[in-house]
Amino acid sequence: MSPGRRGGALAAGLATLAVGCGGPADSTANSELSSPGVAATVSGSSNGACLVRLHGKSETGAPPQAANGYVELAPTGNEPDGDGHMWIYFPEDSYAEARQSVVEAIDEASCEQIVLNGFSNGAAFAATLYCRGETFGNRVVGVVVDDPVPDEGVVDCSAADGVEVALYWTGALEDVEAGTDCGSVGWICAGGRVLGIDDYADALGTPILSSPHDEHIWYRDAPELVSWLGLQP
Repeated sequence: MSPGRRGGALAAGLATLAVGCGGPADSTANSELSSPGVAATVSGSSNGACLVRLHGKSETGAPPQAANGYVELAPTGNEPDGDGHMWIYFPEDSYAEARQSVVEAIDEASCEQIVLNGFSNGAAFAATLYCRGETFGNRVVGVVVDDPVPDEGVVDCSAADGVEVALYWTGALEDVEAGTDCGSVGWICAGGRVLGIDDYADALGTPILSSPHDEHIWYRDAPELVSWLGLQP
């Protein structure tokens, strides 16, 4: 077992907890959002630094938000899901559509340097972008993959040179065994089956880092999110 993995029994029902994934803990949690046009104003003062959050299943995006030295963007998933949205990044036409949602957000904000941060379903999409060598025009400097649905989007990973990656894991999804059919647990998975988290990390070429949470909750303050933008965590 990798050092970052957590042991212990799961709470009842956690394995199917909107687990494709999202749920109440997966809120975008931006309590003081700026107006949709704020990015055009704040991007200059942030030197084009952008943190792009990719939400989980059944959640949704949010307007741009000015932060300390960067702009926080939260594009909306490309498919409706319940009261929110989800990221469908396979097959190719859906991948292009999901990617375009991110492109529109970063272009409107005039981003010059980007860190991607995905959670759950959004983490699996972020990892797929990373493994497909996506840089959005040499703008991506790092990708934080947080408690992902561990699917086959990372198989044969071919990341772009110079792009950092970090994988955080709560252990809350470990009850779903490798090889499980994703549809049987309500997950959205490239390839249709679950990879074990160890194989997932191996494909990404990065160790499993322990999230401070032991439930399926977004680690929104991971230090890499701002340090890779050249800012203080």
